Amino acid sequence: MVDIGNYIVGPYNGSFYATLSVIFYNITTAPSVPPPDEIIPLSKCTQENGVSVSTYFNLPNDTATISVLIPDSSSIVVLELFASGNADEEFWYTNTPNEYLNTFAAWNVSLLGDGPFREVLVHIDDQVVGSIQPFEIVFTGGINPGFWERIVGHRTFDLPAYQVDLTPFLDILRGSRHTIKFSMRGEPNILQNWYVSGHLKIWYSKSSAPCTSNKPPSFNKESTSITTIGKVSTDNTSFSVTTLASRHGPYSFDFENQQFYRLSNNGSTLFSPVSQTTYFNSPLSRGYFIFTLDIVETDFPDGSISLNASLSQIFHRYSTNVIDGSISLEHAEVSTFGSFAFWAKTNTTFTDGKTSVMLSYTTPSRKYVRNVRAIGTQIVSDYEIDQ
Repeated sequence: MVDIGNYIVGPYNGSFYATLSVIFYNITTAPSVPPPDEIIPLSKCTQENGVSVSTYFNLPNDTATISVLIPDSSSIVVLELFASGNADEEFWYTNTPNEYLNTFAAWNVSLLGDGPFREVLVHIDDQVVGSIQPFEIVFTGGINPGFWERIVGHRTFDLPAYQVDLTPFLDILRGSRHTIKFSMRGEPNILQNWYVSGHLKIWYSKSSAPCTSNKPPSFNKESTSITTIGKVSTDNTSFSVTTLASRHGPYSFDFENQQFYRLSNNGSTLFSPVSQTTYFNSPLSRGYFIFTLDIVETDFPDGSISLNASLSQIFHRYSTNVIDGSISLEHAEVSTFGSFAFWAKTNTTFTDGKTSVMLSYTTPSRKYVRNVRAIGTQIVSDYEIDQ
């Protein structure tokens, strides 16, 4: 599914012009791993001008439930899930636990709440069967426009797919309709909004009798432990808070988010370093995400703004092929420094930055490496290996 939303309000009234190209390759030899025999979309269906349109669910507003019928001949079922935080959830990793929201009220400095922990839960007939911890996607222009003048962050234009193996539940799913549902957990809730969608990839049994699935793994969503530890200064000009979350079992993870907020210059300057690490292990993927962000923002009496920031990210994920058990590794590192300024008197802006993005993707049959570095609007190096 490709969805380019057009946000029209005030000065934001432009239109997108896009070209979608599809290349078909005439493969003379069959791939070593067969493609799915069937793909079932897990998306929201709406009506626009009398035409059915498939799009994403908008959480928490939508009830993200889909009725599906899994064929009797199915032997392997994998759910691929896509999740994207937007609006008040675009920078969810900087959201503050609710008990600290009013710390800077005396300076009219507001913060977003419901904490930084997020996970998507997958349900079959209201029973939780799996979960994913999202990667910190940063969109173009996100955090600091100086970051992304020439290149974008990892997975910005290609959201990562998260896999949940539903094969152990085939004895329940086969032959009759069941509901699959997506829900989002925060601390305890989430703000507006998360876009969530997915699909089922199904492989049929090659024998006359479908394979019998293994015993479904137990998943106790209540076993998730979420703890916050924080401290506020006596004059309410700063606070620090650490959020810890973990769960053990078939979809285990360890999560830590550290935030420090400090006001200076009578509340006109805000320092807000944030670091976050997520280690995860599930039947089809394991790895870690590391995120570190430093921001210094100054607001001037005339409406001018100065914003300086640095960001580093690591995406490290092993994925297991459900067909042959082969393992692939996707590893990416992002490092960027950026400046942004807006001068109210002249209604002008300034941006500058230095950004590097390195990606390596390794499978049993291929290794791909790309390393791009930009200074300002110029690409200063671009290194690629494909073998």
